[in-house]
Amino acid sequence: MDNTHKRIRTPDAPILVVLEKKTGRLVARDNEHIAPNIFHSTWASPSLGEVDGHARIFFAAGNGLLYSFNPFEGGRDLRDSKPAPEAGNVSLLQKIWQFDFDPSGPKTNVHQYNSNRREGPSDFYGMPVFYQNRIYIAGGGDLWWGKNEAWLKSIDATRTGNVTSNALVWWFPLQKHALSTAAIYEGMIFIADCGRGFYCLNLEAGKPLWMHDIEGEAWASPLVADGKVYLGTRAGIFYVFAATAEKKLLSTIQIGNPISATATAANGVLFVATMTQLFAVRK
Repeated sequence: MDNTHKRIRTPDAPILVVLEKKTGRLVARDNEHIAPNIFHSTWASPSLGEVDGHARIFFAAGNGLLYSFNPFEGGRDLRDSKPAPEAGNVSLLQKIWQFDFDPSGPKTNVHQYNSNRREGPSDFYGMPVFYQNRIYIAGGGDLWWGKNEAWLKSIDATRTGNVTSNALVWWFPLQKHALSTAAIYEGMIFIADCGRGFYCLNLEAGKPLWMHDIEGEAWASPLVADGKVYLGTRAGIFYVFAATAEKKLLSTIQIGNPISATATAANGVLFVATMTQLFAVRK
């Protein structure tokens, strides 16, 4: 949107593009005409997985729809494909399926709901997580301009077409706005929200195993490493739980400055970034 928060400057622009890694050449784009119905922005990163032996791109768009695309055109590598003149000299991505994350939410004329915290469209911040032919993703009302409702949903990634009515495996209501990407570990899934809730659910059925009231909104995603799950909040609190089906809070650390980024673990070191400092922690 532009600075009025009511107008899309380039409604014909693609939202998802494919570039050749080595040269930066534009290879392909979507053809879903998403831009006019973006409520605020395209926040979520795309992900990629293999469904029944076929590579698939998963993309959570700013119009509240989740898409799956074939990264190859007719089985051919897009780098070797001839430009498609109808797409402005680039190929068009083949859509495998689309899923409406919030079927009751409006899909057109969405900007009339700006700053409405009770009703309106949904969008996404976190990335679609692909695991064992399912997508796990949190979404709902926009943090800045939208309604408070948010959910974590599990979606069957093996379907085709418009799968809104037949691909939902389970859903779980969150308290308020979801910015996190979910973390999966040993039959559990972890997610945090801006309603100051941190949840551990059963991965297969979406049933809650435990919940913890955290201090501050969670903009970061949970990280699972070394049998623990780590989460920082905007109140500057860093939590460490055991990554188990029974809640075990191992540590609560008051860092003092807001934490917006997900912690990173590498080479035996845990890296935690606040808005002013970067901490590297190891034994």
